[in-house]
Amino acid sequence: MATETPPPPGPEQEGDFRREVHALVNATAPRLFAVVEEYATEDGHRDARVAAWGLAHDDGSAQVAALDGGFRMSLRNPERAAQFISMRPGSVGSLVWPQAESDTGGRLA
Repeated sequence: MATETPPPPGPEQEGDFRREVHALVNATAPRLFAVVEEYATEDGHRDARVAAWGLAHDDGSAQVAALDGGFRMSLRNPERAAQFISMRPGSVGSLVWPQAESDTGGRLA
């Protein structure tokens, strides 16, 4: 009995496979978020800056990196990054999800 190699996928099958791969990637992509630091200026006004960017994973964990290279963290959840920023005197940390208002639900498209 001879073994036969299956024929290579046709163009339709290849396109279907690529769509499936893209759907898999989109479904499992981490959500991007910014860690924003709000603080009072010398004249008493409020200001803010993006202190770090992070990726939130489906299991609830997050990876965060400061813009100035000051820290990289692996956290149990994204909110811990905001708490970390809030530890600075006079600062309040918060999370901002850039795509939260789009149809991607915060996932990178």
